[in-house]
Order: sequence, then structure tokens, then C-alpha cells
Amino acid sequence: MKILVFEYICGGGLAGQKLPASLAREGRAMLQALLDDLADLTDIDILLPLDSRCRDLWLPARTEIVTITADQTLWQCLPELITRCDAMWPVAPESDGLLSRLAESCLAQQKILLLSSPSAINLCADKYATYQCLAAAGIPVVDTALFDTVSALPPLPVVIKPRDGLGCQGATLIDTQLDLVAQSRQYADQNYIIQPYLQGAALSLSALFKNGQAWLLSVNRQQVIIKQKQFILQACQVNIASDYQQVYTRLLAQIAAAIPDLWGYIGIDLLETGRHGLLVLEINPRLTTSYAGIHQATAINPAAQVLALLQHNPDMALSRQRSVNINL
Repeated sequence: MKILVFEYICGGGLAGQKLPASLAREGRAMLQALLDDLADLTDIDILLPLDSRCRDLWLPARTEIVTITADQTLWQCLPELITRCDAMWPVAPESDGLLSRLAESCLAQQKILLLSSPSAINLCADKYATYQCLAAAGIPVVDTALFDTVSALPPLPVVIKPRDGLGCQGATLIDTQLDLVAQSRQYADQNYIIQPYLQGAALSLSALFKNGQAWLLSVNRQQVIIKQKQFILQACQVNIASDYQQVYTRLLAQIAAAIPDLWGYIGIDLLETGRHGLLVLEINPRLTTSYAGIHQATAINPAAQVLALLQHNPDMALSRQRSVNINL
């Protein structure tokens, strides 16, 4: 099988633009981990578009590089690249419809998409729609409202973030009445959501999904700091020890039932609070930062198990159990 591996930052999605340093580091970490995992599979060839500035990767022997230069665009190159592969594995932000557009491009040429359906991607990209879906299914989720429909000012502190945003980007802590009034004016006509700011541990689940089923790969602790009222993910501890594995497994089963089109590797962001219990924050229908540590931490090759989903259920037997730190 020949797989088109496309990671947006390193793959030329920002050709001709400045590469944000933090995003470039995160993109390289995920891409290198995916390439390492695919290198262990003897029947896989890789077609890899690569930004001309991102050549510091270790590449499997069966990798064909297509260099993307500053005068090229992703959408010019993508159709021809898809014709040359059997399957496509996109790693890209779901915001602005980017990831679903990549998925649709793959499906339009009747290639195997190693990702969720475009409809599931679009649902997860919309934080308010995700909240509505999970809440309707009885899944514990952080209370969420559209910012421009809040009739009364909620109790402080709160978090305002883009409805269609990526991770921590654009999330702002509001802890004074003056700031809330200022933000109300700034975001009055824009697409933002508002959530209570809850104290607790920032966690994530790395999991595999298929046809309404889910399998837990690892529980991860996220190190999130607040700097100038902006949330920043600094590091991730992959595969932490936990006494609540059954709780997480039940939660994944609930999410799989609520969104049966989720497929492949999925990341679930959680808040573990004392007063409100375990709450879902968002669903990432793509590789996440934690992916980079799963193979080393568990000895499970997550790429091999995603490919196994095409024919049968994954083999989740652990041969080791340790934690791995991913610094950004």
C-alpha cells in the first residue's frame, strides 16, 4: 500500500508564509512519530510532500519526497499526489474546514481515507455543536454557550475562545468585569463561545475509534500555562498511571455511540475537576501531540493499529507501561 502522508505545517500548507516556531515543532514531532511507526511496516510505501524548509526529518527507506517550494500551494499539488497513492493520512487543523476539505479531496478520488468522515470532522471542529451533541447524549461536558447569545453576564472567571478554533489558540481568560465588557464589545459580531473557567487537571485520552466502538491507547497529562491571559500548551506526559481506566473506557464508549462516524486515531481533551467531576472539553479528529509518545510508552504501534482497523479490530495488548514526556 502506498500512503500519502500529509502533515499541514511540514507538508507545504504554509509554503511561502512564515512557519510559526511552536507549530512547526509540534508538526515535526507528530510527523516524525508517524513516519517512524510506518517504517516498521514492511508493506507500506510513503509519498511525502515536504516544505523545502522542513528537511530535518529521519525518513523511512521507502519514502518518496515531493518538495513543496514557496511558489507552490497545497491545492495545486494535492490532486496529482492523491492520484499516486492508495490511501491518504492527513494531519492538519480541523479549523476553517481545512481537515474536512482534505478528507473530501481524498474521497473524491475514491482513495482510502485514514481519518474520520468529513461530517464527523466538521462536527468536532465546531466546539458548540460538539457540546450540543455530547450533552444531548448525557456525556459530561464543559458548559458552553455562544458568546453573542449570552443574555446575562456569567459569573467570573470565564474563558472565551473561537467556536472554530484549534486547541488553546485564541482561548482567553476573562477574570474581571472590565475585561468582560471589553471582550463583549470586541467579539459582539464574531463566532466565539464562552465557558466557565474551571480548576482541575488538564488531561487527554488517545484512542482508536471505528463504527461506534472505541479503544483506549493512553491517558495523558497536559501542562497548560496561562500567559497574559492566553492558554499555552507547554508539554504533555503521555501514558500516565491512573486508577480510573474503566471510567475513561466508559466515556470513550459513550462518545463513540454519540458520534459513530469517528474513525482512526482521536484525541479527547478533558478536565478532571473536584467539584464537577470529569468533563469533556473537546474532540480532536486527527493526530495530537500525544501521538508522538504512544509507541515508546506502550510498545503499541498506533499507525499499525489504525491500518488494522481497515480489516479488523485493533490489538491493544501492552508489552510495556511507562510515561514519556513531550515538550513543545
